[in-house]
Amino acid sequence: MNLRSIDEAIEILYGLNVGVIGSGNNRHERPHKPLLLLAVLDLLAAGRASADRVPWSQELREKFAAYFEAVRRNDDQNTPENPFYYLKGDEFWEPLESGDGEARALANTPTVAQAKAGTVFARVTGGLEAFLRAPEQRAKLRAALVSRYFPAARPLLTPLFIEPGMAAAEAEATDSGRCKEDADDDASPGRDPAFRRIVLEAYDYQCAACGLRIKLPQADLTFVDGAHIIPFGVSGNDHPTNGLALCKNHHWAMDRFLIVPTPDRVWKTSSRLDARRSPGEQALVALHGQPLMPPHEDAFRPDPIGLAWRAERIYT
Repeated sequence: MNLRSIDEAIEILYGLNVGVIGSGNNRHERPHKPLLLLAVLDLLAAGRASADRVPWSQELREKFAAYFEAVRRNDDQNTPENPFYYLKGDEFWEPLESGDGEARALANTPTVAQAKAGTVFARVTGGLEAFLRAPEQRAKLRAALVSRYFPAARPLLTPLFIEPGMAAAEAEATDSGRCKEDADDDASPGRDPAFRRIVLEAYDYQCAACGLRIKLPQADLTFVDGAHIIPFGVSGNDHPTNGLALCKNHHWAMDRFLIVPTPDRVWKTSSRLDARRSPGEQALVALHGQPLMPPHEDAFRPDPIGLAWRAERIYT
């Protein structure tokens, strides 16, 4: 991996291998890896860490705990040692242990005793380290982590950041994706493809309205889009629960509120549509009352708040 731009760095952060936990309505992505990275960004901002040496320390543990309390769910445990070690699977993080004048790969999750001894640290690699030096770049990475993993907790997380610039970075991100309420956005080269990929994988590249699935693996081509339920320019929300996989036709119709997903998880169609006018309108009218195809992972089921937002704006 050799990241060359902030957009590529954001795309990597959007695709962290976080895993899911819980059941039913409590099923959700584990928050630990993105929370640890937020804590690391704080250490970098305070001059307490560098890309070459992010210490496993009590200070890092305390910063992690503060962020953790802002987002924790019932099944979550305050275990910063796990992401510190297992981030190594995301290709830009190398956990190490020093001893005898040299550093070697960390063999297991670090302990509290090692935090006190100062013998464990991590190195940021793969090109991501280049985007950790400037406050403006760190602010963009911080804003991306919040938009992707914790959009609902933004008011609780933002006051915890020790470095200014979060508001400006978020404003830049939402302005780049600013759109009318009747159109989806496709303006940010970093977050858009990452959001699209996550949503399409969650729905196995099938349209949540009609079930159409066209994917050519040789060219990675698909007829299905990753559509925001509440546009990013309105919500700043890139969590998969704010997304639906839709074919081009149904994406276009939803963007114009001719069809809307409802909190009952069924489709509702606009009274402005007339099945007598064309086969295309007839197909849209026939969608009324049909269930939304669910994602394969319950943690990514559409958020009822977003569904209500769409349903309230149906074209009448």
